[in-house]
Amino acid sequence: MERSKPRRRRNRGVERLKTLLIVLLSLSAIYLTGLALVQNRVSGSQGLLSGLISLFRPQSTVETSDPGNTVQLTAAARPVRIAVCDGVNRYAVQYNTTQTDKLYDSVGILLGEALSSADSPTVVTESVWQAALSAPGVWFDFLGKIPLETLSAWTGEGGINTALTGSARRIAVALADDGVRLYYHNESDGLYYTCKTAVTYQGHMDELIAGYGGNGVPFAFELGTDSGYNGLDPYVLISASAPTPNIYRASNPLANLDDTLISSLQQALSFQTSYYAIPNGIRIREGQETLEISNTGTVSYTTAEGTSSRYPVGSEYGYDITEVVETTRRMAADTVGRYCGAARIYLMDVTETDTGLSVRYGYSLNGAEVSLSGGDSAALFTIQDGQITAFALRFRRYEDAGQTSLVLNERMAAAALEALDPEGRELVLCYSDSGGDTVQAGWVAK
Repeated sequence: MERSKPRRRRNRGVERLKTLLIVLLSLSAIYLTGLALVQNRVSGSQGLLSGLISLFRPQSTVETSDPGNTVQLTAAARPVRIAVCDGVNRYAVQYNTTQTDKLYDSVGILLGEALSSADSPTVVTESVWQAALSAPGVWFDFLGKIPLETLSAWTGEGGINTALTGSARRIAVALADDGVRLYYHNESDGLYYTCKTAVTYQGHMDELIAGYGGNGVPFAFELGTDSGYNGLDPYVLISASAPTPNIYRASNPLANLDDTLISSLQQALSFQTSYYAIPNGIRIREGQETLEISNTGTVSYTTAEGTSSRYPVGSEYGYDITEVVETTRRMAADTVGRYCGAARIYLMDVTETDTGLSVRYGYSLNGAEVSLSGGDSAALFTIQDGQITAFALRFRRYEDAGQTSLVLNERMAAAALEALDPEGRELVLCYSDSGGDTVQAGWVAK
């Protein structure tokens, strides 16, 4: 009997080993089944894998960026005109958003590098500025007057260069005797400035600007006194042929104020209270704040003087201009920008007032500004005591009609302009929107 004990112990050991193998095989089968399900449904069932993983770790909330905001941030900093010069030939594009965006995607890195690395600016003469436009480099026109520190944040991945002050619409990154420099026309004081930068020319900038050649688009100042363009602003780009701007259908996206549209606007503007009807629209009152949405295409907000607003930007002791611009830009992008169709919103200007700031945004179509009836802006924000105390939004939607219009070539338009006004004015294409169902471009003098 004593001899049977080791055999029983061996039998119990074998049984335990069998049990362990069965457990391992079961776990393996469960794993392979889950893996097969994930692989078979990878395009539509990512939640399965997340669900399995979540069984083994605590739940957490992850904040994700809004892709729409990223696109709008990029669009906010995109120029409407670009000229690339290799020192001999110039290649320029304007009134064509597709071409301008494509070119900016290639050479825009130079602007971001120049703005982020620029040192303190120094004043230069206009002749130095003009020489920079003919030197190897890139010239950018943003249509609106953008604070330089904000532009450095938009193009430099969020970094702000505090050495840059004032606002600029036209900027150049060009080669000089001592390296690559940033040049700009300060819209605040009308002077021209330059800054040293850390942009490398050899093996970097020279490669980015090479290969474009020329397409016969000079600046007006390069054409001489007998060219017929004497009446123009010297920095108008003269195209080789007359443009054929698109015609657009125009409409009021707020004409039918249904519950879905009202709810969307309430969410975008942080108003969740119930509303009541007024002539042509609805009104929301929360304390001393009032939001009105009208089927005529306007949205307005006001708050009583001396009361708090739900839109803080800085403090009553001062403000950060970039914070103001970015806050108002996001509000404009989420409202008028969301419903504008083929148009883009752009920062027109930031103006100091007796009590604070005024920030305006406009519409542009294919690189040409849209002039709204009554001189309205797409969005106008009033900032006082570190908060937005009022805004007015003008909603318009534009869709390509599939047609083009004929306009005079620039020489004929310039001659007509000089006869009417001998002072140097900027000749630009502009869409005039008087509230009708179509808009088309024509030459205007600014």
